[in-house]
Amino acid sequence: MIDNPNSSTVAPAARDAEPEGRAAPASAPVITVVEPEALAPLGRLSEWLFAEGAVLRMVRPWSGDAIPDLSEIGSGLVVLGGAMSAHDDAEHPWLVDLRALLRDAVAERVPAVAICLGAQVAAEALGGATACPSPHGGEGGVVDLELTEAAREDPVFSEIVDEAVRAAVRAGVPTRGGTRLPVIVSHDDVVVRLPEGAVLLASSAGAPVQAWRVGGLLALQHHPESTPARIEYWRARSAARAMGVVRGEEEAEALPASALPAGAVAEGRRARAEAERAEPVIQAFGRALARVLVRRARARRAGAELLARF
Repeated sequence: MIDNPNSSTVAPAARDAEPEGRAAPASAPVITVVEPEALAPLGRLSEWLFAEGAVLRMVRPWSGDAIPDLSEIGSGLVVLGGAMSAHDDAEHPWLVDLRALLRDAVAERVPAVAICLGAQVAAEALGGATACPSPHGGEGGVVDLELTEAAREDPVFSEIVDEAVRAAVRAGVPTRGGTRLPVIVSHDDVVVRLPEGAVLLASSAGAPVQAWRVGGLLALQHHPESTPARIEYWRARSAARAMGVVRGEEEAEALPASALPAGAVAEGRRARAEAERAEPVIQAFGRALARVLVRRARARRAGAELLARF
């Protein structure tokens, strides 16, 4: 059991990020990434975004970074997860500014991806609702994403889903005719009402709203950036919390491996094994997500540059 699979990804606060030894061209689209907490980083999604030619501007409110205005984010936006809830304004006042940024991004059709907490904050910002905690109970580990009819026709989501389904077929992972995909989840809260005009793209047994889109924003309750090692870390600590070792989610996430009961360690290992079996599908989904987001961000940048000439 590794103590913290995320520790190597935690870096100093907000700055433009590029892969080591590789300079981005001046034409590269800038994508702002809001990272609400240190233990829920961008992970391997950063490398997939870099591979598509993006420059990432990291914004870390947990280290004191202010949420930027829409004019400061570049050509795209990613909002990640965190242990806090979408209602925790008193403890995390930057959530107010994040909701405003998400509203502005949707109004201006900025290419955006919101993950887990990010999806919940987006729903609240746009007139939907999030239940804290979920009336369906929390989810952790690998679950089946049940795709809606709209998912296969969606102009943003369909390409991502198609690539993941092809990867599942190659790996021998059942998809029930291309309507089901394994994904990594770790959440206690859930969106219970979609914003007006949003399209439901996927559900799961424990989260009727798993994926949705409104305008240029794709919202995902699951974690395409996650890895088998990270879900082992999360699931073990969630199990420890259920056993009464710690109380809140934030306290659980900081729990060292040496303090985990044997039963919690076993839960983590089971979750990791499930994720390793689904890994080809999870990676295909994440790579396709990065490709689609960067392509759309590049198109937005090109459009803005064209307008600036006139």
